[in-house]
Amino acid sequence: MAVQSAHVLSQDELAAKLAEQPRVDLGTFPTPLDACPRLSDAVGGPPIYIKRDDLTGLALGGNKTRNLEFQIGSAVAQGCDTVVAGADTQSNQCRQASAACAKVGLDCHLVLSGGLHNEVQGNLLLDHIFGANVTVLEDTNIDDLQDRIDPIEAELQRQGRKTYRISSKFPEPALRAMCGYLSCALELSTQLPSLPQPPSTIFITSGSGTTHAGFAAGIKALGLPTKVVGISIKEPADEQRETVAARSQMLAEQLDIPCGLSPDEVYVSEDYLGAGYGAVTDEAMEAIRLTAQLEGVLLEPVYTGKTMSGLIGMARNGELPADQPVIMVHTGGIPALFAYHQEMMAAL
Repeated sequence: MAVQSAHVLSQDELAAKLAEQPRVDLGTFPTPLDACPRLSDAVGGPPIYIKRDDLTGLALGGNKTRNLEFQIGSAVAQGCDTVVAGADTQSNQCRQASAACAKVGLDCHLVLSGGLHNEVQGNLLLDHIFGANVTVLEDTNIDDLQDRIDPIEAELQRQGRKTYRISSKFPEPALRAMCGYLSCALELSTQLPSLPQPPSTIFITSGSGTTHAGFAAGIKALGLPTKVVGISIKEPADEQRETVAARSQMLAEQLDIPCGLSPDEVYVSEDYLGAGYGAVTDEAMEAIRLTAQLEGVLLEPVYTGKTMSGLIGMARNGELPADQPVIMVHTGGIPALFAYHQEMMAAL
């Protein structure tokens, strides 16, 4: 049963819990917390800051670097020699996983579903450059992909490989991924004293739920009085709340820390999802343009563009206190811009 306690952890206590987990060094930390005054003025909102996890260093950066430090750390601790992962052809996770494997000397096998952009560009190009063994199944959608990976992993095991499967659907790698964003919450907590006052709200992309769950669990474990809002880029809000809460409860149980969230403690907006995962929205394109042209910071249309569009939309609607800072956690994904070049040019 997950920990349910009023006790909160100090920064040192949470750092000690994380230090107990297997881990390898892959990224460049801490990432900056940058002010965005021109963007704030343009949208008539509160002071906006961006936690720059697009600058984690590995393979052009992104949130998966933090997750992979613990996932690859677990693979190495278990004596694995091969990592197997799968997502769509423009997967940020697969791009960073292939780079992480190259860095520590593991073989990487990627099995990718056909998506909107299957051309060898953006993330998919980088998968090949990092030396991953890439299989693209254009007849398979992402929801059915894990079943198609099973026989491929089984064949690798028959060949004598010891595999580690990276998938948010499996408890062990999901747990390790959440540790990555516990570490981000801890890191950000050390940067908050630099702000003029505590932030009212932190915005984060909510996709598989692991990054959102790990981060929100970290904020709760540290007792920070800040609302974490996940902008859903895939699932309806009610379903996403349940997923994030369940993942945080698993994290609380496995690490024995007071970070488990109930569904009513999880904040998710589906208002900026559009037609679904990977579908371009006008609001995201506007957010990409404004952030680039006012702050020199790049976003992309699948994840961070939608997350920033949520922040901008809520600021314009008066849903955020005007005198308290807000933070967007930038989860990266910039290589996808190059695959979405036609959509981007049409929107500029």
